[in-house]
Amino acid sequence: MVLDVVVIGASVAGLTAARRLATEGFSVAVLDPNPELVTAAIGHGVAACAHASTVATMAGAYGDGAAHEHVRRNLAGLEEIRGVAAAGALELTEVELHDHSLGVALDRELRRVQQLIAGGGAEVSLLTPELSSRACAGLRSAALLVDPGDYAQTLEAQTASTGARILHDVTVTRIRRGDGATEVAFRWNLAWSRDLEVMTAHAVVDTLGVSPWGAVAGIGQPQYVPALRLRGVAVPREVTLLAGPPVWLIRPIGGEVLLLGSKCARIQVQDAAVALSNWAATEFGATDSTPGQLIIDPSDHGRPVVGASAIPGGFYTRGNGRGELMNGTASGCYLAALLLGTGAARGVSLPWASKLRAGAGRLLKRRRPAG
Repeated sequence: MVLDVVVIGASVAGLTAARRLATEGFSVAVLDPNPELVTAAIGHGVAACAHASTVATMAGAYGDGAAHEHVRRNLAGLEEIRGVAAAGALELTEVELHDHSLGVALDRELRRVQQLIAGGGAEVSLLTPELSSRACAGLRSAALLVDPGDYAQTLEAQTASTGARILHDVTVTRIRRGDGATEVAFRWNLAWSRDLEVMTAHAVVDTLGVSPWGAVAGIGQPQYVPALRLRGVAVPREVTLLAGPPVWLIRPIGGEVLLLGSKCARIQVQDAAVALSNWAATEFGATDSTPGQLIIDPSDHGRPVVGASAIPGGFYTRGNGRGELMNGTASGCYLAALLLGTGAARGVSLPWASKLRAGAGRLLKRRRPAG
């Protein structure tokens, strides 16, 4: 049997794309090298329409249109997160995002970024120093908070319930592109397992960068982010973004506070962790804390790294942000749109035979009596 789609990686991006495609009636399988939930349950669990620094950088590097598209994808991601949470009775908390990621910015700089974000359809306002805990101007918008592990579990359960087949603890060893389809060979991660299994699909969604296209789209080496959870300190009500270093994000997490440092190379992460701890002691008076770190995908100034081939059997990939809640969800939604041929992705999609079969399957499901 030739599947419609094989997704490589049970990341947030991969599971989101698989869930949307399987819901539309397409046959989907997900191959993941890690135990269940490991690939998706990462990140800080904050989702928002945009970060001011990212939008400003994108507009400067790629133009206003790219910044607007970035915001639109994030808004679609936010709606997807809300839908997953509602269907899974998962608790979401909505708070304000106080964005000072531009640093000490002039009013005209803030207004320029505010207009860019609003141009993508999001609601954002100026944050005056009087209303900010940082005593400097910034931007204010809404953010969603969720536990990354809980979200990963809910997302995977919903993806499986759509009929998508999810295989964990397997490693893709070969991808061979044929005429109208692609063979994906994989092996189970067991010491005694040597036999290869093969799946054939009309399209491959690669969120781990193991396909020929994915290797190119991977951009660079992973980046490291020191983290610190504080207890016994005043917990803010809002999420705050700073320009860093040593601190990039401050968020409430239950009765604790999570601090994230700035992205850095592996060789720099130890010094960055010390600087973060010193800042926490000075700023919060923190004496009870737990250190940690995130390993995240490389960044390209927020530019969506998505590639697709217009012929069946093509590769579709997201080169960064694949596991993190916001970027991963926005990526997964866009990858599904590519395969469905909807919105801005028209003209690059699954074959019509797959679409007709999926449509017939949806029709039969609607007509089938419940129970």
